Amino acid sequence: MKEIRTIVENLKIANSKGLKAALATVVKVYGSSYRRPGARMLIREDGFWFGSVSGGCLEGDVISKAKEVMKTGKSQLFKYDTRQNAKNAFGMGYGCNGLLEILIEPIDYNENNQSLSILNHLLTVQGLQGLSTIYYSEDDEITTLGERYHSNGTGFIRNAALAQLVENDLKTAIEANETLSKTYKIDSKKVKVLHEVFQPKLNILIYGAVFHVIPFMRIANELGYNVHVTDSFDPIQPVWNFPNSDEITIMDEAEVNVLIENTPNLAVVFLTHNFFYIKEELPKVLKSDAPYIGILGSRKKTQKILREAEVNDDNYSTSELAKIHYPIGLDIGANTPEEIALSIIAEIRAFFSNKTGESLKKSDGFIHKKVVTGF
Repeated sequence: MKEIRTIVENLKIANSKGLKAALATVVKVYGSSYRRPGARMLIREDGFWFGSVSGGCLEGDVISKAKEVMKTGKSQLFKYDTRQNAKNAFGMGYGCNGLLEILIEPIDYNENNQSLSILNHLLTVQGLQGLSTIYYSEDDEITTLGERYHSNGTGFIRNAALAQLVENDLKTAIEANETLSKTYKIDSKKVKVLHEVFQPKLNILIYGAVFHVIPFMRIANELGYNVHVTDSFDPIQPVWNFPNSDEITIMDEAEVNVLIENTPNLAVVFLTHNFFYIKEELPKVLKSDAPYIGILGSRKKTQKILREAEVNDDNYSTSELAKIHYPIGLDIGANTPEEIALSIIAEIRAFFSNKTGESLKKSDGFIHKKVVTGF
C-alpha cells in the first residue's frame, strides 16, 4: 500500500503544479519479472516518476509512452518482451526473461476521476479487499481500458453483463486469496481483466518503549507498516532518556485493548526487558486473535516467563501457544539494534506471507507465485 499512497500524494502535488500525469500498471506477466501484476508507477509530464514497474529496465520507455498518453488523453496497453538477452533489449541489454503487459492511463487529482477514487478506496478500506481492472477490450462500445470495480461495490463497469461476471470472479479471487487474470467474451468480443487481492495493512504492536524501538519503527515505516508502541506506567528504560524518543507516541492501556480487539493482521512484539510487564500482558495477547507474538530474549528467559505467567495450563490451547515466536527473528547474525529490528521485521513479513524466510538459493521453484489465468 505504501506505493499507492506515494502515488496519490504525488498526484496531488502534480495537480498543485498544474502538471498532467499518467498511471502505469503491470497487468500481465509471462515468465520472469522483477515486479508482478499490480505494480504501479505515476509519471508526471515533467519526467518525474514515483513507484516502479520493473527493476529499472523499462521505466525510461514507460515514461516516454506515458507522455504520449498524456497528450492524447487515451489509455493504452503496451507489451514489453525482455526475453531477448540482446543489445536491443530494454535497459542495459540484460533481459529479465519475461513478457509484461503494462496499462498506461491519464489520471488527475479530481474527485470525479475513477482511478483516483479507487486508489483512495484501497488506502482507506480496512480488511481484505479486491480490485478488478479492465486492461484490454476489442470493442470500446462494450468497455474501455481502465474501467474498474472495487470489492466494496464502488467503481464503474458500464456493461451490465460484464460487471456481473467481474463481481463474481473478484469474489472468487478474494476467497482464493490470489491475484487472478481472466479473458471474457462479451458479444463475441474479447475483454481482459486483472483481479487483484489486497491484504489488510500490517500492524505491529510493540510492548516496550526501549531505545531499539527507534530503528524498528523507521524500518517498519519505510515498508509502509503501522507501528504502535505501549509501555507500563513505570518503564524500565524511561522513553525520555534516550535520543530520538520524540518519534514515539505511547498508547495507553485502553487504546491498546481496542487495537488488539479490532485490528486484523496484528503482530505483537515484546521488546521490553521488564520481566513482570511481559508476564502481566502476555496472557491477554495470547487470548486475542493476533496470529503472531514475538518475545525478545533468550529461549531460557522466555521459557521462564511462560512458566511464571502460567500459560501452560489448560486455559490455553495448543494453537494459542504456537503463536509465540522465541527467540524472535530470523537468524541473520543480528547484533546491533538496527540488525535486530531487521531480523524481527523480516520474520514478521515471512510469517504473514506464509513463507519460510530461508535463502532463495535453496528453493527450486519460482521466486514469485504465478498469477492464475482462465479460472
